[in-house]
Amino acid sequence: MNSPVSGSKTTIAAQPPRDATPRRLIVTAGVVIFAIRDWSLWVLLRDSPWGPPMRLVLGSESVTDAVDRTIEAVLMWPNEAALFQLKAGWQEQQVYVWGSTEQGTSVSLIHSVLLRANRDELRPNLHTHPVPSLRVGWKSVEKIETGQHELDAEIHSVLETALHTLRSHIQRNPEIVLGFLSDMGSMSQASGDEWWNLSLPGRSSKDTRPISIVREPSAGDGILTLAEAALLYRAFFPPDEQIDLSNLRRRFLSSKHLEPLNEERPVRGKELDWRRVSKAYRYHTNQ
Repeated sequence: MNSPVSGSKTTIAAQPPRDATPRRLIVTAGVVIFAIRDWSLWVLLRDSPWGPPMRLVLGSESVTDAVDRTIEAVLMWPNEAALFQLKAGWQEQQVYVWGSTEQGTSVSLIHSVLLRANRDELRPNLHTHPVPSLRVGWKSVEKIETGQHELDAEIHSVLETALHTLRSHIQRNPEIVLGFLSDMGSMSQASGDEWWNLSLPGRSSKDTRPISIVREPSAGDGILTLAEAALLYRAFFPPDEQIDLSNLRRRFLSSKHLEPLNEERPVRGKELDWRRVSKAYRYHTNQ
């Protein structure tokens, strides 16, 4: 650095008050988004640095608005995307506001969001988004919990809290599984060769289709099987979790929303693996 010339006058540019005096407390909304792919649980995390997408809660919006805006920025079909949202608690962290000198301690309200079936597509080119908090990708929860996918230490507590909140809710109310299956048209497959990842060989020269011509996937017909329900329930928990399948089946059958049908169906996503079919039920949400 050059030493200042003695006696010279340096003009200091005026700064807006919000930049001149950093806020000591910045409220943010952290959104941990889960989805089911290939009968396993996946979580949407920032690629770098690790963590859930985060949005500052401005003075003119509520935390709920901030969560909705985050989901809208990340997902293709945000209006009907979330099956349910769960508040996972407040956590503190350091925040640096993108494009500003403002920084300070953040209090983040973490929301766990389970996406409706078939609504887990990212917006085109999102992996090259200039804002790091929106540069995201799907990660396998099983690989994270078994140490096969390394996470930054700062995100461990957030993800553990979100997972605990989600799993506790599913345990208390397994009928959520039935509602999810009734909305599912087909089982989405887990694959590293995602359509939105244009960095893959042969993808860089392809034009991204405008969002206006990309069609939202259709919902299911309301019909499910108990074999699918058991698979989906298992997907929310670690592989070594002991689950009483007989009791789980009784809890499913006790639902007043299930109507037995005189037909059988193959298990979605397992048509080639499972050499049998399962009794079909229709799930009614308006009873």
